[in-house]
Amino acid sequence: MNQINQANDVPLELNASDEALKALTYEEALAALEAVVARLESGDVTLDESMQLFRRGTVLSRICAERLAAIERQITQLLEKEDGSLEEKPFAND
Repeated sequence: MNQINQANDVPLELNASDEALKALTYEEALAALEAVVARLESGDVTLDESMQLFRRGTVLSRICAERLAAIERQITQLLEKEDGSLEEKPFAND
């Protein structure tokens, strides 16, 4: 799904609807977010394009954060108890 639009070397996901973006994998969303940042940093976009890219970047950033949070919830830690046995605990992000 991470095809490149030859006209401006931006992944086609940038032209997709918010709903279509939600179907992206973490890697695809991150690549599209990186493309948005690169376009914004290039300075070769109009104010209107900048706002559209900023909005799209916000959506992509949220998608990436949601994917990471979902994976984090699935990760568990194995902790060794004093008696040598192992205890499984949910991953804590603190």
